[in-house]
Amino acid sequence: MADFKYKQVADNLRVCIGEGTFKPGERIPTEPELCERFHVGRQTLRKAVALMEEAGYLRRVQGSGTYVCEREENHGGEPRRDAPEYVMRVPAEEGENRTITLVMMNGKSYVFLDIMQGISEVLTANGYILNIVITDGDYDKERMILENMLQNPPAGLLFEPVCSGLLSVNDSLCREVFSRIPALMIHMDSVPHFPFIALNDRQGSRMLANYLISLGHKRIGTVYAFDEYTGQNRYRGFLDALREHGMRHIPGDNVWMFHERMNDLFKADGCIALERMRKEVTAIMCHDDRVASKLIGYLGKKQVRVPEDISVVGYDNSLYSQLGVAITTVTHPGTEYGKMAADALLQMIYSQESVDLSRYSVEPELVIRDSAGPPPEVSLD
Repeated sequence: MADFKYKQVADNLRVCIGEGTFKPGERIPTEPELCERFHVGRQTLRKAVALMEEAGYLRRVQGSGTYVCEREENHGGEPRRDAPEYVMRVPAEEGENRTITLVMMNGKSYVFLDIMQGISEVLTANGYILNIVITDGDYDKERMILENMLQNPPAGLLFEPVCSGLLSVNDSLCREVFSRIPALMIHMDSVPHFPFIALNDRQGSRMLANYLISLGHKRIGTVYAFDEYTGQNRYRGFLDALREHGMRHIPGDNVWMFHERMNDLFKADGCIALERMRKEVTAIMCHDDRVASKLIGYLGKKQVRVPEDISVVGYDNSLYSQLGVAITTVTHPGTEYGKMAADALLQMIYSQESVDLSRYSVEPELVIRDSAGPPPEVSLD
């Protein structure tokens, strides 16, 4: 990875400011003192100081010296999330690669635009160009993209693998790319051998299941995408809640789908597994809001009322959750997740040390609406 000495010095200055060695409003040591402290020449130090000035950490006062700026904070005293203290606007070196590649499986996904917007905002503010590539769930296209990156590596990579819930035929190629380029997996909560930015889907799904259980539901069905890691992790959260409450897991109450063929579940003649399941359960947890919305429409055609006859919950808190019956759901960080992924990647590019990715996290929140209520035989009055 390309790295420049002045960036390392700037990072050391930032650490000194963050730890309080150089306090807000105080003058930092003189050039000779800093050169001796960081073992660099004056030109390198001046470029580092200029970088910190542009980032808003330092200000130069003619004839007096260089001072630490007061950083804008929120009411809790922590740095603002929309202006992360670990991101600096870095002036490009001549000939330096400033392209970040974002590889997504499905450009039609309703969460894609929010994530892309967050990534783009941070990268643009830091002088980078975002290159977006869609694999369309095609392993061959994914392999071609990865091979091209080995020949023409970008400055960094944000990567959503094809069918993230399945073992990839491109795994070894992906590992090679990640070993050569600063890179992060996205839309993953835990993945061996690769750095990732967590979504906390398991926790969010557990919250949904616990809410349904609190309403009195004792038999809950699920509809999840087996080919996506998010589907598998949301299912794990559902199982966590069952275990917490000592409830039995019934395999027949779970319907797995291939996400791209979701509509096959809701055809007029119905899906045998779905029909059998929905007649046995009092609530259904869906992969996302779009699946929940389609399921509610399907149930309506069967004269099944939501939530009077059966409760339905989604995930993501998207626009789909407010079409027709307002859907109880869990928030997806969307734009904020994109910002965190871009921030973390820039930190990987600038820092020689290992980056603590656990600090990049947004907690899911339960959004209670009209699609979930007590089961028919239970009254909370």
